[in-house]
Amino acid sequence: MGGRERILDVAEDLFVEKGFSGASMNEIAERAGVSKSLIYHHFDSKKTLWQAMVQQYHESSGLLEKFYETISANDPETLLELVIGENGFFEFLRDHPRLVRLFSWLDLEREFDPEYPDETLRIRVLERIRDLQRDGLIRSDLEAGVVPILFMSLMMHWFSSRWSLARWLGADSDDAALDRRFLDGMTAVLLRGIQPDDPRG
Repeated sequence: MGGRERILDVAEDLFVEKGFSGASMNEIAERAGVSKSLIYHHFDSKKTLWQAMVQQYHESSGLLEKFYETISANDPETLLELVIGENGFFEFLRDHPRLVRLFSWLDLEREFDPEYPDETLRIRVLERIRDLQRDGLIRSDLEAGVVPILFMSLMMHWFSSRWSLARWLGADSDDAALDRRFLDGMTAVLLRGIQPDDPRG
């Protein structure tokens, strides 16, 4: 394992354990068995190191590439599939609990803006939602940014607090079954809420 990869692995362990604020560059260097100057050779700052670690998750999952492919498609169903479908954002969070913990720490600390998602992706998602609003598939009275906030905040909170929220669904199911029951219910509620009223009503 190269020095850069070793630094990223150790930094992730410390960020998960102590949060961004609690993990010092000195401790990262000590645990990684490298000099602090080597860390700064690869990463300009602790924030850059944190962002590179998150980017590594995306590169290994291929999720960002799927985001861009989906947003470029003309099929309105693909945007929802990207969020809740197989290999979508919900599955990504389910499969990476450490990443959920990293973001949870950052939400508590408010140490810096993670700039997530990046500006280009954020703009393209909002443009796609506005297209769906113009096509009458999403309510036009909703601010476009509210739609991803609803889905992402509910999913992030589910995975950071499943251990306490699951009792509302009963404790007789395994995590995968609980995830599916939550996802199905969340999707049903949100979709009915963001879809326009049927004028034929």
